[in-house]
Order: sequence, then structure tokens, then C-alpha cells
Amino acid sequence: MRQVFVALLCMGLTAGCHSKLELQASTTPPPPAPADPAPAPAPAAEEPEAPPVVKSEMKSLDIQGDVIRLKPGIKILFATDSDKLLGESFPVLDEVASVMSQNEKIHIRVEGHTDNSGNKDHNQDLSARRAAAVKTYLISRNITVDRLDSLGCGPGTPIADNSTEDGRTQNRRVEFVIIRHRHPRGQCELYKPHHHDDSKP
Repeated sequence: MRQVFVALLCMGLTAGCHSKLELQASTTPPPPAPADPAPAPAPAAEEPEAPPVVKSEMKSLDIQGDVIRLKPGIKILFATDSDKLLGESFPVLDEVASVMSQNEKIHIRVEGHTDNSGNKDHNQDLSARRAAAVKTYLISRNITVDRLDSLGCGPGTPIADNSTEDGRTQNRRVEFVIIRHRHPRGQCELYKPHHHDDSKP
């Protein structure tokens, strides 16, 4: 009789142990699923090497590979000794904004230049403020700030003779330099027009 009691007791304990283990198994949360690997970063957009492309002929601009030049006789005009843009300049700057809008990958550095009249430090500051004013105008025409830089070059890079009034007028100018990381241009360079030799095939 004692052996039967012990056997029944062991069977009951075993059943209880199994029930407890089953209960623990049913209430233990499943292990977390392994996290998905982080997506690979998208490759950087290729920087265009060709000159900007526009749908129609520009009235005021001559588009080259690394510089957007103003056509002869076209100027960005400011109030005398000031960084205030004059209204006559707005159509020209609107064309620059149009080129940038049609070519969304290009980045422009606006460079301001002065003649050598007066104090050099004043001219340097004036050229920086004028370049910044042009940048601000382009931003107002929906060009994002990350696509624009501005730089004052002062009187250090003349394109004409400062001893004449006409030369000084030419030297007071704004340049639009296309920034290319693979083929960078130096700051405040003398950007000469490209001349094509039509005699070559």
C-alpha cells in the first residue's frame, strides 16, 4: 500500500512540474526578431559636366561650362556705393534663377567685384555685400540656399583699365561661377570668355 501511495505521489508531482513548465513556456514572450539591416545610402547625384541646358535663348546671359556670363552691355546695377539692387537688374537675375531652376544640380557662387577707387577695405566689404544681395534675390526666386554661395572679391581682379571711367565701369561687376567639386575653380579668378575655333573640324 505504501508503494502505491509513493507512486501516486510521484506521478502527481511530475504532472505538476509539467504543468508549471507548460505555463512558463506559454507566458514567456518570444525572442525579438532580428532587426533589418540598415539600407545602404543612396549614391550621390552625379554632378553635371556639360554647360547648363536651357529651353530658350537667354537675352542677358552667355552660358559657358563653368561660368554664367553677362552678355556685353548687360550689368547688375546697384545704387551708388550701396548693396541695394536697382530694378533694372531684376530681369537679368530672373534669367539666372531660370537657368538654375532648369538645371537643378548646379551650384553657383556669386562673386562681387569693384573698381580700385577709394579705400580698398571699403571696396572689399562693398563687393561682399553686393554679392550677398544678389544671392538673397535669387533665394527670393525660389532657388534654395544650399545651391548658392556669395563672395566679395573687391578690386583685386580687374578685367579692364581702372585709369578710365569705362574700365572702372567694367570692373564693377558680378560673376556667376558654377561650382564643380571634381574640377574646382579658384575663387575670384579672371573668367575669360571661351572662344571656339570654327576652322577646326
